[in-house]
Amino acid sequence: MKKLYLGMAMLMGSLNGSSQQLHFMSQFMQHNTMYNPAASGMNGTNRVGVSHRSMWATFPGNPKTTMIYGDFNLEKYNSGISSYLYRDETGPTTRTGLQFGYSYHINAANNRDRFGIGLELRGLQYAIDKVRMAESLGADPAVGGAANKFAVDAGFGLYYTNQKLTVSAATSQLIQSRLQLADVPNVKQGGKLYRHYNISANYKFQTGDDIFIIPFFMTRLIENAPSEFDFGAKVDYQDKLWWALNMRINQFWSLQCGAKIMQRIRASYSYDYYSAPISIFMPGSGAHEVGIQFDLKNKK
Repeated sequence: MKKLYLGMAMLMGSLNGSSQQLHFMSQFMQHNTMYNPAASGMNGTNRVGVSHRSMWATFPGNPKTTMIYGDFNLEKYNSGISSYLYRDETGPTTRTGLQFGYSYHINAANNRDRFGIGLELRGLQYAIDKVRMAESLGADPAVGGAANKFAVDAGFGLYYTNQKLTVSAATSQLIQSRLQLADVPNVKQGGKLYRHYNISANYKFQTGDDIFIIPFFMTRLIENAPSEFDFGAKVDYQDKLWWALNMRINQFWSLQCGAKIMQRIRASYSYDYYSAPISIFMPGSGAHEVGIQFDLKNKK
């Protein structure tokens, strides 16, 4: 346990010599605006929702993420807005964030091609429960320094869709704000937020009157950290039922499903099985993710 908490302190507390990883949801196709502000309002509906993700339940202090979000189309102004309030918890460390996204929409003359140009503003508070840390580490210097730190950063994104093909590219943490909770001896570079680059695409194939197959991928490029590559496919029936299989190379595969209830409510669930690194050491190494979404108005 001492080694576990010490590792968490070095990773989340000092943030020296490594990148700050933003939270990830395996159902990322339902959270376009979380990764790209230019996607705000592009689906033509107003939606609010809540999602919760729990990973590696048998691991002490396992990571958990909870989010409340909204996505709104401002058709009168050719734009959209979105917001996410989220909280990550891993052992004695927590991260609370609030992000706002704005997208300006450009509609082509053919009424099919649509472009979005987006900006993002993000506020993040990182904290360490020093009492909880001290119970395990005693007087270890890892529990020294500030108990919490607040930072503000920004992002930019581009989004394109023609009702079949969708392509998205965005950058988060552009400013790379300084963030350092503890002073670690013999470290020359202080902690900061690192830029994240998200690139994704999907294409909708119609295989029948009511069935669509949608292959998709997402690539996340992170400074000073390994890149991440997700690939998968989704099967959608009448926009009422859907199934998906997703794989992140060298990490996990994810089985997902969802249903539309009473015309305006969407529920979803996914289970991720990790092949590395955690499943090598212990059972119960999967992740559960649940979500519920409310449509505030019907598509036109």
